[in-house]
Amino acid sequence: MMNKELEELYSELEKVKSSHDEYLPEYGYSSKEEIIQLINEDIAEVKEKMNMNLKLCASRISIGYTDKSLEEERTQLCVSQGLARYC
Repeated sequence: MMNKELEELYSELEKVKSSHDEYLPEYGYSSKEEIIQLINEDIAEVKEKMNMNLKLCASRISIGYTDKSLEEERTQLCVSQGLARYC
């Protein structure tokens, strides 16, 4: 969902940048520079939200593992593949 929002913002940014008008009627006759700045701020905000979501997902994944459970999982993986756990 955020990827789509980010794509739309980049598309809108390119549209504004490529406009030959200095003041854009579809944005309430605001200056082109002001609109570009606002879109860039929106892009930064969406990227920050995406990064926060990624960090949250990563922390949820890592929360489920303790050192002991991680070692047990590694040992099981080695045993299932017929490998020695320690050399």
